[in-house]
Order: sequence, then C-alpha cells, then structure tokens
Amino acid sequence: MAASIIEVSGLGKRFGGFVALDNINMTVAAGERLGLIGPNGSGKSTLVNCLSGMLHHDSGNILFEGRPIDGMPAYRRTRLGLARSFQLPKPFRSLNIVDNLRIPLLYAVNARHGAQISAAAINERCRALLADVGLADKALYLPRDLTQVEMRKLELARAVASAPRLLFADEAMAGLSPSEVEEILVVLFRLNEAGITIVLIEHIMRAVMSFSTRLVVLVAGQKVADGAPQEAIRNPEVERAYLGE
Repeated sequence: MAASIIEVSGLGKRFGGFVALDNINMTVAAGERLGLIGPNGSGKSTLVNCLSGMLHHDSGNILFEGRPIDGMPAYRRTRLGLARSFQLPKPFRSLNIVDNLRIPLLYAVNARHGAQISAAAINERCRALLADVGLADKALYLPRDLTQVEMRKLELARAVASAPRLLFADEAMAGLSPSEVEEILVVLFRLNEAGITIVLIEHIMRAVMSFSTRLVVLVAGQKVADGAPQEAIRNPEVERAYLGE
C-alpha cells in the first residue's frame, strides 16, 4: 500500500459558535484519486482551506509527507508541494496566460532549496503545461479572452505549475456542460498519471464516481463515510444527507 502523503488527525474548525469541522480524521495515499463530497455547507471547502493554509484550524494536526504543517502559511505549503485550485478561478487578470504560469514557477518552484530553474527551462515548462491542458494556442491571450472551460483549465495549470505532489481540485467542473466536464476529467487523469495525488471536491456525481478510487463524505462538518465509491454512496447517513428521510 502506498505511503500517506497527507494525514489529518482530529481536525476542528469553528466560526464563532458554529462548528464547521468536527474531529476530522483522514489520510490520502500518495498517487491516490480521492473524491471529497457532501451537501452544500458540509465543510468541504473549509477542510480544503485548512489543509492548504488559507484558514487556521482550531484543533487537531496535519502531517504532509510526515512533516507537521500546522500553522504554516499557504505559500510555504505550496513550496513543500501542496497546491489547490479555486472554485472561482483567480488568475492575474493583467497578465497573459503564459505569464500567469510563470508566477508559480518563479515564486514557488524556484523558491525551493536547490530547485533553481533557468529562464529557458521555465519557458519550456510553461509551453508543456499549456499543451497538457489544451491551451497551447492561447499563450498570449489575457484571462478575459478565455471561455469558462478554458478558465478552469488555466486554474488547474496554475496550480500544477507549482510542481505539486498533492493537488486539491475544488469544484473544477462547476457550471460546465457534460462535454466540458469530460475535458476537465481528461486533464485530471493525465495529471494523476504524471504522479500527482489528487483530491477532487465536486458536486457532479458522475464525474466524481468516474474519477475517484475512494470517497470521503462530509455532512454537517463530520466525516460520515470513507471507502470505495459504490460503498460510500450507499452508506445510510450519506443517503439521508442527499435524499432526506
């Protein structure tokens, strides 16, 4: 069995009197394709924000590749190899597409010890990333010139440009047509085959079931299921959360 790339123990997060996450325990194996699902308000985005350093958790511990990262700022987690995309793409809107990819290469990859990449190598890496997500012919476009699915691809490419070992793909397919969902799935499968562990946070169950080798289900800030996709969705608590009594 593959070693764990991230281990979460007793993670808790409150917003005032509201419990957003309650004693979450979770591991993700290196190379895994994990689906993280749950109804709206279940705590999925809060969990990803805590793991990626966007939020500070109130209790519990996080280990990334065996190293504690509690309290570590998001940029340092990115430099360690933990990246995330955002449900609402957040490119640098005044920069063209290829320059959007140069930013994480310069400030995440080149900030790692012994990882200095030459300007020529950065340019080559940018071209390869654009080809991987099907944006090779849009390198000099501005983000405003892209379609919605192209913006999603750019968001994934920006996250991958930081050379992560673990990627949280947060709602990468929201609002897309079925054919566009398939385009994003192709990109995610390709990234996983290249060695990136992927946690997919998504509401489109067809895509989740197609992509994931395991599901973790959150309901009201608690983990209620964790296992093979077909088994997890048949869990009585999961059925109640999605279908009601």
